[in-house]
This record gives sequence, structure tokens and C-alpha cells, in this order.
Amino acid sequence: MNNFDENLDKAVESYEKNFDKVANTVDKVATGVNRLRIGCITLFVNLFFAAFCLWGAYAASVSWKLQTAGEVTTGTVTRLEESKTSEGYCCLYTPVVEFQANGQTYSFENGSASDSVDYTVGSDVNVRYDPANPNTAQIDNVIERWLFPVLIIPSMIFAALITNFFAFRAWRRGDDSIYE
Repeated sequence: MNNFDENLDKAVESYEKNFDKVANTVDKVATGVNRLRIGCITLFVNLFFAAFCLWGAYAASVSWKLQTAGEVTTGTVTRLEESKTSEGYCCLYTPVVEFQANGQTYSFENGSASDSVDYTVGSDVNVRYDPANPNTAQIDNVIERWLFPVLIIPSMIFAALITNFFAFRAWRRGDDSIYE
């Protein structure tokens, strides 16, 4: 083998080694960027779940405050607010209730809407309100007061656990298919 062939073989070998180094570096950078992407998406998803948990906790605290320190009076359904479902279909009905407390008339829109008319205009309902702030009031129905917090908090915690399990697994593997 002549000197030219030896130099050519060395140059090709050196090129292949350097190319492998560059390819490995690109793979490492891509893996790092993908892990960063998975981490950021997981963070935002967890913030979403946390926001719903906080909403549920707030609803539970209002319900608890009304349960322990609230007073019960009789209110009247003055109208039914009609709205469309999230799919755009008609109709959901939310009762608007008026009641008397401390010599004044207060009105509130109940927190739950239904596709069936559970309340009729003019019907009397029990209202539980905060005597210190009568604007904080709900129809005195245990299911309506506690259903949202009892469902939303555990479901958001469960969804966060499942999401974090799969996100951590994808992050450890460097897998990029979890959020695609």
C-alpha cells in the first residue's frame, strides 16, 4: 500500500470518527431538548390540574362555611337562566333565586345547571346563606353543594398521577411520543 492510500485511509477513519462524535452530540442535544419539552408540557398540565383542584377546594370551603355557619331561609325561584351546552345544543337551565335576609332582598344564580327543569319559576326553595355576607348563598341541597368538590378534586389528583407517571417514564426513556 502506498503512502497516498495510507493517508486516505487515515483521513476517512478520522472523518468517520468525527462524524460519529457529531452524530452523538446531535442525539444528546435532541434528547435534552425533548426532555425539556416533556418537562414543560408536564408542568403546564399539572398547573391545569392544580387550578381545577383549587376551584374544587374553594367550592368545598364555601360549602363548608355555609354548612357550619350559614343560616337557612326560604327563597323563591324568580327565573330560569337558559344557556347552551358546551357542544352548542340548547338548553341548560340555571335557577335564579331571590331571598330575604337582614331586611334586604338578595338574589343569586345557583351554581349548577341542568338540562331538565328541576325548579319552576315561583317555587319555594330552602336557601343556605352566610349571615355575615348574604351574597354568598346556595340552594340548600347537599348534592348540589358537595357534588362538584367531591368529584373534581379526586379526579384531578388521579389524572395528575397518571399523567405524571407516563410523562416521567417518557422523560427517563427520552421518548418523544407521549404528547404527540
